Amino acid sequence: MALRIAIILILLAAVLVAPFAFQPGGAKRKLHGAPGDRLVIITPHNESIQAEFGRAFVAHMRENHRREIFVDWRQPGGTTEIARFLQSDYSSRFETLWTKETGQPFTYSIRDAFTNGKLDPPPTKGEQVADLARLTPESEARRLFLKSDIGVGIDLFFGGGAHDFARQASLGFLVARDASGTFGPALLAEEKPDWFSDAVMPEAVSGEPFRDADYRWVGTVLSAFGICYNSDVLSRLGITEAPQTWTDLKDPRLFGQIALADPTKSGSTTKAFEMLVQERIQTIQREEGLAEDEAIRAGWDDAMRLILRISANSRYFTDSAAKVPRDVAMGDAAVGMCIDFYGRTFNELFRDSKTGESRVHFVMPRGGTSIGADPIGMLRGAPQPELAHRFIEFVLSPEGQKLWNYRPGSEGGPTRFALRRPPIRKDFYVAANHPSMTDPEVNPYELTAGFTYHPEWTGPLFAALRFIIRGACMDPHEEQLAAWEALIAAGLPAEGVARFENVAPISYGKVVSEIAPELKGADKVAQVRMARELAETYRKHYREIARDYGAQK
Repeated sequence: MALRIAIILILLAAVLVAPFAFQPGGAKRKLHGAPGDRLVIITPHNESIQAEFGRAFVAHMRENHRREIFVDWRQPGGTTEIARFLQSDYSSRFETLWTKETGQPFTYSIRDAFTNGKLDPPPTKGEQVADLARLTPESEARRLFLKSDIGVGIDLFFGGGAHDFARQASLGFLVARDASGTFGPALLAEEKPDWFSDAVMPEAVSGEPFRDADYRWVGTVLSAFGICYNSDVLSRLGITEAPQTWTDLKDPRLFGQIALADPTKSGSTTKAFEMLVQERIQTIQREEGLAEDEAIRAGWDDAMRLILRISANSRYFTDSAAKVPRDVAMGDAAVGMCIDFYGRTFNELFRDSKTGESRVHFVMPRGGTSIGADPIGMLRGAPQPELAHRFIEFVLSPEGQKLWNYRPGSEGGPTRFALRRPPIRKDFYVAANHPSMTDPEVNPYELTAGFTYHPEWTGPLFAALRFIIRGACMDPHEEQLAAWEALIAAGLPAEGVARFENVAPISYGKVVSEIAPELKGADKVAQVRMARELAETYRKHYREIARDYGAQK
């Protein structure tokens, strides 16, 4: 009996402790440096990036500031998990502040209001602003939060996408300067104005923002979206030319050979599909000379047809974006859609030490992708604002930028890991750096020339794009594969392919007038019903095609 009780207590302890192992202070915690002042960074970056930047910054502070510090990395997961953590912890801290300052209960409306950027006081002056803000408890909650210095015990948020950081800035979690007004990205911009010039780090490129207008976040490194492929598998399939454009992925010889990530789980995958849509719009506008509105409508529909074909060639939609290049590298898929540093990392991992060649390659589709910034920002209430300031300065300095793309062991480069990321500083891409670079041929500013991202075209439909791919491709994927296989076996009759590419339920007009507005609404039941109806529409559609053309095998 005593043994049974002991076992139960042990199991109960495990259940209680396990959730905390995945919090930022839990098992995913990494330390770099000797005992001293502690800089706490929350990040989705992998351990290679953590190790190299942690080691280099500790050495930088010792050599340049005669200061012993250590970096405490927290990695609860990806940017979605980080956002959830920040929302939860700031909400908990603000609840304490609110009840203490006002004596009022912390209601659901107050919880929602303190992060509502729409309640920000207007940019006028004097007490009139404060009087306006105090008209409602909700606007008072927002004003109280914005003037506070409450924190969550973390100094910096490092890594993710501009969309993620813009969201955190709008909530009020990221700040341009600390409470003293002495440290922060905005102060760094005043200290180093030449760093933030168009010649070094422009505010935006090809329609993509590289920093916040108020310096609540700044980009540190660049990323792009494209295609990774296994040259050995392509040869086995009889494909002699590697894919160079998104359109190449509809090749029926790639049936069952494309690896895709679930866009509802991966923001980078959704962004890749958005790039595909933008490319189709721009191509149609250029080739057919259509007006912008007509090109958007025609390009969207053409992109939906292409997405149906790519999905029909796919093996799966995985929950993990990192699985895509891994399976391509292992030969379980020939091609995949992924972010650039995943593709280049696996190119490095599978490079033959004798020949220097790799079977894994990454290409940015010609005219089919922009470059985006991977940012850093200082969190409200940062315990060590000076160290946070110094780290941002280091990452953006020529010294820190070398870590992203210098070869391991080269002077000023990483010690163990080739990070294979393109730095954000334009002045990094000079001949003097080429001998030390892992990718001297890659200059993202040149590779993306001629492509401009237009956020107004597809940005408002980002959630709808995820919804469409889920309903038209993922949920009925088994039926989609059967229909496409039947068409391939029947010789791809034009009429059958046209039927397969029916995008009426996901056309631009349908999305703008019905799908997107419904997704922005608060009726979750209606959204679930719409998702079920879309999936069933395409499931029935694919079954009919498989039935009609299956007999022609």
